[in-house]
Amino acid sequence: MSEISGTAGDVVWQSSPPGSMYDYIKVASFSIGPDGLVDQWSRRAAELFGIGLDEVRGKDPVEVFMPAELRPRGHRKVSEILDGKEWTGLVPFRTDRGRGEHGLAEVYVMPSETESGERGALCIVVDVHALRRIETDLASSQAIFGQSPFGFLLFGTDLKVQRANQRFATVFGGEASDHRGRTVHDYLSRPEADRMTAALQRVLGSGESVTDLQIVGTQPGGNERRHWSINLYRVHSGSGRPIGVAGVGTDVTRRHIAAREAASARRNLALLNEASARIGNSLDLETTARELLDVAVPGFCDLACVDLYQSLLTGEEAPPGRWGSSGD
Repeated sequence: MSEISGTAGDVVWQSSPPGSMYDYIKVASFSIGPDGLVDQWSRRAAELFGIGLDEVRGKDPVEVFMPAELRPRGHRKVSEILDGKEWTGLVPFRTDRGRGEHGLAEVYVMPSETESGERGALCIVVDVHALRRIETDLASSQAIFGQSPFGFLLFGTDLKVQRANQRFATVFGGEASDHRGRTVHDYLSRPEADRMTAALQRVLGSGESVTDLQIVGTQPGGNERRHWSINLYRVHSGSGRPIGVAGVGTDVTRRHIAAREAASARRNLALLNEASARIGNSLDLETTARELLDVAVPGFCDLACVDLYQSLLTGEEAPPGRWGSSGD
């Protein structure tokens, strides 16, 4: 929230930026005078009910909004409220009267008094369907967030962790709530943390997602290098205002190990194929030795040599048992 200049005692007046909870639930209000008729009508009420101020001021709210079969009960409730009783309940209402559409509102009615001491009522109204959607979205979010097999972090606009899931806490220790307020520098070496920070800033500033960002680090208490694949995307409020960056991480260490092993196997196979194709095409000993060296360097090593017995060069036969014998 942004502060407004001026304080009263210890109270600092603040204004909520677009995207606050009230943009989702659309709280509306209106008031009823001592005669049981509408005397004040908020803009939010006009949006919710689809009825302007000129159409409702000075009219009985029960007659205007409620279906005919519910009006007797509605009149009784209004009478009780004007007698000084608070009331909260679900009330069906009509919207866009020309179309005959209906809605359901949760209404909180509080008795009030005029300057002359007469009783009226202040009504706070919330669209129940909007509340149910929010409840469903929250339940779905909790289920996905809590049960995800991937590590999940939500960074605020200051790039500090606002929320982490249990999977992330299992890897990096503590409870999920313990990670609130931390930064990537608390988990990674400086070079890797700087790379991650730059990616977060880029996503937050441009809105373009980052996929499969490869990060290397170690888990707390361990020395084994781990590889993580990170996906980052910007998160927005209901009004479209950026509120942070979400990060989903997957441990891909086994994939890296398997890739290295596969690359090594392919390299060895290629070396064998090359050796079988290039070595032994000539009966000349020196040519064969040179072919062996050409295959070994640089495919297998940087430096190599071939040692030959003198007898191979002169064509003499070696004494029985000399090659490979220990002399015993």
